[in-house]
Amino acid sequence: MQEHGQAQCHAFGQVLWITVEGSVNQLFSESYRDRVIAAALPLAGKPWVRVTDIRHWQLGGPEIMPALNELMQWCETHEMAHSINIVSLKNLQVHLLDKMMAGVSRHSQRHVLQSPKQAIVQLATLGYPLEPSQVMTALYPGLPNLD
Repeated sequence: MQEHGQAQCHAFGQVLWITVEGSVNQLFSESYRDRVIAAALPLAGKPWVRVTDIRHWQLGGPEIMPALNELMQWCETHEMAHSINIVSLKNLQVHLLDKMMAGVSRHSQRHVLQSPKQAIVQLATLGYPLEPSQVMTALYPGLPNLD
């Protein structure tokens, strides 16, 4: 089986910013779980924030849920204070986020936004300020802005 989907993870202080694109499969979800945990592990000694931009995620079948549920469990038990989800199809994507959280005790606060720019503002409000240029350079090169 070949992995389907793409993801990037970049840490900015106590913020882990992730982008997910494409249609994903089980192999992707298992690899993604492991990559996100590896990227978040250095942050887990104190409260941290996960920003996940899923505007270009084209979903996946039910076989992706076990690994994503394990990831959610890990995040919730390793001092994640906030999760910011950047979505394009709010009802559908929030429904899938809820499925990923099935049976997981939530300790973090979830924020659902519609653009990276809104996420930058939310991070500052939460006490995790970032320079937009950092995010642009690392995750959105070639785009004119974070809208």
